[in-house]
Amino acid sequence: MTLHLASCQFVLMTICLSQSLANEEKAELHCHTDFPGGSAEVVSIDEIKQHVQIRPRVTPGRGYPCNWYLCVEGIDPDRPLLLTVQKNLTPFQNDRVLDHSWSQPDRASLSYDNAVWQQTELGIKEGDRITYRVESKSSTIWIAWGPPFHTSHLEALLSEACKILPEAERFELAVTREGRSVQGIRFGCESTPNEPAYGVWVQARQHAWEWGSSWVGQGFLLWAISDDPVAQELRRTSTIHFIPIMDVDSAVQSLGGKDSIPRDHNRDWDNKPYYPEVAAAQQKILKLDQAGQLDLFIDLHNPGPGDKKPFYFGPKMDSLDELQQRNYLFWVKVSSQFIDSCESDYRFTSYIKNEEELNRVSSNWVRNHTQSHLVSTTLETAWNRPEGNQQGYQKVGRELGISIARYLQTNPRLKSNTSLEK
Repeated sequence: MTLHLASCQFVLMTICLSQSLANEEKAELHCHTDFPGGSAEVVSIDEIKQHVQIRPRVTPGRGYPCNWYLCVEGIDPDRPLLLTVQKNLTPFQNDRVLDHSWSQPDRASLSYDNAVWQQTELGIKEGDRITYRVESKSSTIWIAWGPPFHTSHLEALLSEACKILPEAERFELAVTREGRSVQGIRFGCESTPNEPAYGVWVQARQHAWEWGSSWVGQGFLLWAISDDPVAQELRRTSTIHFIPIMDVDSAVQSLGGKDSIPRDHNRDWDNKPYYPEVAAAQQKILKLDQAGQLDLFIDLHNPGPGDKKPFYFGPKMDSLDELQQRNYLFWVKVSSQFIDSCESDYRFTSYIKNEEELNRVSSNWVRNHTQSHLVSTTLETAWNRPEGNQQGYQKVGRELGISIARYLQTNPRLKSNTSLEK
C-alpha cells in the first residue's frame, strides 16, 4: 500500500515536472533578426501580455529608417500577440528624425514560412506608435513592415525567368562600392538596321526601403516572359532590360537608401556618379539611345504613407517639344487605362527646390540626355493600402507590361502619328 502510494506520488511529480518544463519552454517569447534582411530594435518583451515593442533601426547617413522585419518565436497561439512599433527618435541624417508614419503601415505583413505574406488587421494608432494584434496559428511567425524583397528573391526570380525563357540573358550591370553584384536581365528581339527594335528599360529599388517596387518589377517580368499573346508580341518587337534592385548594398544591409550621404541613387545621375551601378546604367542607356533602341525608361518606386493610388512623376508639359508632349500625354493616358486606379495626370517633384539636384534625378537625367521621342518617368506604387502586398504589387507590374505593349503598338518614334493623338 505504502509502495503503491509512493509510486503514484513519483509519477505525479514526474508529470508535473514535465509540464513545468514544457510551460517554461513555451513561455520563452523572443525575437530575432539574424537572417537575411532582418532589421529591428527590440524595446521590450512582456511575456505575460504577449506584447512585443520594437522600433526601426537607424543607421545615420544611410537613408530613411522605414522598414522593420523580425521573427517572433515562443508564441502561445491560444492568445493574441501584440506588436507595437514606436518612433525612433535617433536622427538618420544630421538632425533629421523620420516621421513615424513612414515606418507604421496601417497593416503589417505576416508570414508563417518567411515566403508567403499576408496582411494583419488594421493596427491601432496611439500618438507616434501603432499596435498590431495578431491571432497567430503558430508559435513562430515572421512579421514585417511589408512583404520583404531581398537579394535571394532576386536570384530566384532571374533564375526562374531564364528557365521559362532560355533565350533571356542575365548580366552584371556593375559591382557596387562594397563589392556586391548588381544583376539584370535582357530579353526580347535583336535590333537590325532594317528592323530596329523598340527599347524598354525598367529598374527598381534605387531607394532600398521601397520593397514594393521590386515586387512590381517581378510582376512585370513574369508577365513579359509569359505565353500571353500580348507579351509574346512585345518580345517580338522590343528589347527589354530589367534591373530588380539598383541599391544592392543598402538592400543587403536593410538600410533605407533614400537621402543617403553623400547622395542617394536616384539623385546621383550626373557626369560624375558616386555609385558604379548608376554610372553603368547611364552608359548602357546612352548606348541604346545612340543606336536608336530606347523608347521607354521606367523607374519603379514607392511613395509616401499618405498616397493610396499609383501615379507617375513626370515633366512639366510646357518644357517639352511637340513630339515629347504627345508621347508623354499618350503614355499616361494608356497607363491610367490599364493600371488599376492609376492617376491620369502626372505629378511634379515639388520637394526638390534646387535645379541642379532636380537634374540629377534619374528620370530627368535620362530625359535630358536622350532623343525627344523617348518617355522617361517614375511609377510610384502606393504601399499603405490593402493592395500593398505581393499579389497587389505584382498585379500593377503586369498592368505596367500591358501598358508598355499597348503604347509601343503605335510607334511613338513617328513625328506624325494620328493614332497617338486620339
